[in-house]
Amino acid sequence: MLPRIALAWVFLSSLHAQSLPLESVTLEGTGVSREAVLGIAELRVGAPIDKPAIEAACGRLGATGLFQSVSYRYAPGPKRGYVLTLTVEDQKQLTDAVIDFPFVDDAELWQWLASQYPAFNRKVPANDAAQEFLSKMLAEHSKTELEGQPVVTRMETDLVRHKIFVSFQLATLPRIYSMNFTGQHELTSDALGEILSKLIPADEGYIERHFRGVVEINLRRAYEEHGMYRVQFPKITPQKAAAGSVTVTTAIEEGPQYKLGDVNFVGDNLPVEVMLKAAKFKKGQIANWTEIQQGIWEAEKPVKRTGYFAASAHPERIFHDGQLVLDLRIPFSLGPLYHAGRLKIIGLTPEQEDKARKLWKLHPGDPYDYAYPDEFLKTFAQSVAPGQFKKFTSAAQKQGDNVMDVTLLFEPR
Repeated sequence: MLPRIALAWVFLSSLHAQSLPLESVTLEGTGVSREAVLGIAELRVGAPIDKPAIEAACGRLGATGLFQSVSYRYAPGPKRGYVLTLTVEDQKQLTDAVIDFPFVDDAELWQWLASQYPAFNRKVPANDAAQEFLSKMLAEHSKTELEGQPVVTRMETDLVRHKIFVSFQLATLPRIYSMNFTGQHELTSDALGEILSKLIPADEGYIERHFRGVVEINLRRAYEEHGMYRVQFPKITPQKAAAGSVTVTTAIEEGPQYKLGDVNFVGDNLPVEVMLKAAKFKKGQIANWTEIQQGIWEAEKPVKRTGYFAASAHPERIFHDGQLVLDLRIPFSLGPLYHAGRLKIIGLTPEQEDKARKLWKLHPGDPYDYAYPDEFLKTFAQSVAPGQFKKFTSAAQKQGDNVMDVTLLFEPR
């Protein structure tokens, strides 16, 4: 919402229509620098001014969207000119913002902006007019680095913090021409480049913040598969390449390689031995996090089969840097205990269904074993009626009080 401009003045019949020198300007109600306000208003002490010019100056301030309201009053000065008082109320509704210019230090830009607009420290007013004004202001200030390209704003969502923020970007983002790496030894440049190429669309423009996010998540994952948990990407440097494109160089500090140490499951009445057997952790070998995660998922299955269908693991990494060993502490959230409910069978003859029900071992009230229905289907179809069914499937449906009904569906050939 654009600000309201209150036009308040002292009526001076003898001076109302005259153009007289502006002797002084006093600001009230704003944290914005005097230089910035007068610059926007196009007011200069000593220059001739009259009431329409003052109103036009206030109009220019209001049009920026930077201020909640603008009002003024003026009076004759000691030197037979005007003394002007501007009451400017700053916008209270601000939103988070980032500056995404290649080849420009955003910290320096924010410092420069906050020197004139103290409230705009990685925040800007939450209205289109102010954001457009600041876009032009940033473009002008950085026109050499940006080669005169226009700046626009785009709204983005931070999925981690659940916040919406404004990004100041070039209207046309440079494309990534090539990717280079320095400091890598465990993985080749080709391998690293191939990982990123699969994740960055060819038509996606370069923004360092986006690129770093892809690097941090995906190259870190690749290094953790090699047991390198201390890997760092201290610097990402874009360089101008062909017209409208950049070459991006990522510096890598790989760090040491860790081996897997002890693994401890934490929780009451857990089938620990069965879980460890299912996980197949490779103690004493390189701590490949992808393999470890797969092992943890496999270790969840025996717990889920005891009726704790919603059980989940929450692994905690414990690093022993001196020994280069990674231990794991894995607490479990069991959730509610599920029980077996009714069994429904579709697609069998009466004789076959009777036999299936006699062989079925998951009785109402038993802890619900989520894997048992599929195991039963495979055994029953092969041993009782081999080749008779084109397809057989199972489906579970939750009823009240954490009861799971099961449906077995047989489709004849």
